[in-house]
Amino acid sequence: MAREIRSLLDSMKTDTPKGPSPAFTPAHIVKALLVIEREQAIGRIVLSRELGIGEGSTRTVIKKLVERGLISVDSVGGCHLTDRGRVAVGALRKIIVANDYVDLAEVGISSPAYALQLRADPSSVPIIKLRDTAVKYGADGMMILTLKGGRLSMPMMDVDASEAYPGLMSALASRFRLREGDLLLIGFSESKDGAELGALSAALLIVS
Repeated sequence: MAREIRSLLDSMKTDTPKGPSPAFTPAHIVKALLVIEREQAIGRIVLSRELGIGEGSTRTVIKKLVERGLISVDSVGGCHLTDRGRVAVGALRKIIVANDYVDLAEVGISSPAYALQLRADPSSVPIIKLRDTAVKYGADGMMILTLKGGRLSMPMMDVDASEAYPGLMSALASRFRLREGDLLLIGFSESKDGAELGALSAALLIVS
């Protein structure tokens, strides 16, 4: 992960603000950057809706990103990535290379599900910790898949997912253009925000 983003997220762990805990997490910070990258320019109110947090918390997120020189804000277009921000997000995108909502109906899950494709080595983080972190930050559960030998497997269950769920695995392989060793973290929850933030929170354990 880019040094600027890592430094910002680390500062959130060590800050001891007065009063109640902030209503946002490191995952909201990263999501804000990814949303701004996607939209190119976005106002505070719309960004607040995208993040699923209040406008006051969104102001704080924006303030932190401005202080780090990752975004700039103007009265017409709203929030934009700076040159420094584009470099930082570009570095992040080398690890979190794709993200999208997916359909897990074939495995009996009807809840919204959000997948992150990671190009990183997950071996330093126990799989159970990834799942528990996803649940802690909003997901009801998490499916973890890895591409080995051209086939998707589920290391948590020691299952050849390509054989057990051929339709889903074919769709995922096509949508995410997976490479050998790539990881898919798929959070699912009754709410879309919970699925996404759960998956992203787990991913940050790996990309940190």
